[in-house]
Amino acid sequence: MVRLQFRIVKKPYKKGLRVYRHEEVTLNFPKELHELLRGLCGKKLEIKGYREGNKIHLIFGDKEEATRKILL
Repeated sequence: MVRLQFRIVKKPYKKGLRVYRHEEVTLNFPKELHELLRGLCGKKLEIKGYREGNKIHLIFGDKEEATRKILL
């Protein structure tokens, strides 16, 4: 089971006179998947997603490798 966490991040700018706010979404994977996903560490990822009924499918891929395939 993957946990999806939503939060609002506030960062001050312009000498603290204003606050920049944006929403941040984090996917928290269980420990069993850490070893599987470790190969994606430090790479630029291309993420695609689609919905089938009540399920959302996310596909993670190496963006640089996909670009190389297109160029060849």
